[in-house]
Parts: sequence; structure tokens; C-alpha cells
Amino acid sequence: MGLQAAFDLLLSSEAPLDGMDGLIWQSLAAGATGNKHPWSIGCLMTIRKTGDDSFCPSGRTVVLRRCDLVARTVDFYTDVRSAKVNELELSGGAVCWLFYEPSTKIQLRLQGIATVLNDKRADAAWESVALQSRSAYLSGDTPGKQVLSLQPPCTADRFVGQSESEAGRENFRLVRTQIQSVDWLYLRQGGHVRASLAYDGKESTEVSWLVP
Repeated sequence: MGLQAAFDLLLSSEAPLDGMDGLIWQSLAAGATGNKHPWSIGCLMTIRKTGDDSFCPSGRTVVLRRCDLVARTVDFYTDVRSAKVNELELSGGAVCWLFYEPSTKIQLRLQGIATVLNDKRADAAWESVALQSRSAYLSGDTPGKQVLSLQPPCTADRFVGQSESEAGRENFRLVRTQIQSVDWLYLRQGGHVRASLAYDGKESTEVSWLVP
């Protein structure tokens, strides 16, 4: 069943809020397992420092790599040298994920605390990274470094064999976000619908409708 059909079915029930949490996390899990799902790619927002006392939002597209329905966590991968890692340190890990599917007009915002992992969990994640995707971690220069050239920098040297690709593990990190709250919005024809979900340390969930 598609994303829109699943939420339409839920909203047609007598108590939609009872199933809201389950459907959202089932949909996220589906997004983490297939690139054809509308929630397989999202925008990750962090806070960037622009001066001594100046800050601004910083966003980029990331791939949803894993979703844990029990622990309420979502994962993505990054290069440890990327700006987002420093931004996470600056904000104490505070992040916001944003998913939006234009054809259904369903939006999902996840707020939580992200942790950069470089342990056995990161080792396991690295083993699952396809050879072609490992090229993203094989740059000799820092991601985002300015290049003074008429042409974009060449990346052909990053496409190597399996054994050579292992050098990328040094730069690879798993980033796991512990979700604290969810804001779900459906711009439905005939009336918009919005709901809020909040999680505490006791694994309880507070779900309520919001004015859209």
C-alpha cells in the first residue's frame, strides 16, 4: 500500500491517533529499505556557526540508511571531515530531519539528538556500503574544500577495487539520531491534517492533533 493510501485508511478509522505512531515508523522503516519509497531520502538540518555570535541553519540531503522502530532511531552515513560533523558538535547533536512527498503532500519532521559513531556498529554499516558508494569516502581533500578551476574536480581516482576501497573506512561514520518528537502534516484535499508525537525516556508516546 502506498504512503497516501495508508494514511487515508488510518484517517478513516474511528481513532486515527491510536495508529499514527505505528504507521509513521513503519513508513520510515520502508524508506530505509528501498530507494523507491518517498521517505528514503530526507533533508537533515543542523546549526552552523557563521561568526563569533552568529548562527544559521544548515541543510543537506541525506539517505535514510536504517530505522529502529523500537529504539526510535534513524541513521545516515557521512564523512567525518564534513561540515555537518562539526555542526553536530557545536549544537550538542540537535538535528531536524525533513521528509516531503510532493504528489501526496505529506510532510514529516523528526527532531532529536544525533550521535556520530565510530565503533563496531559503524564497522557493520561500512560492510554494507556498496563498492561504488565507497568512493564518497576516498577523497584526499576535505569535502566542501574550495577548488579554483574552470572544471569540477576529477573523482575518477576514487573508483577502485574492493580491497583498495577499505581505505575509506577511516573517513566513514555512522550517525544515529534518537528521535524525541515528530510533526506530521498531510495537506489533504478537503482539509489539512496535522499531528504531533513526543517520546520520553520511559518509552511512552504522547500523540495529539495540531491545528494545521
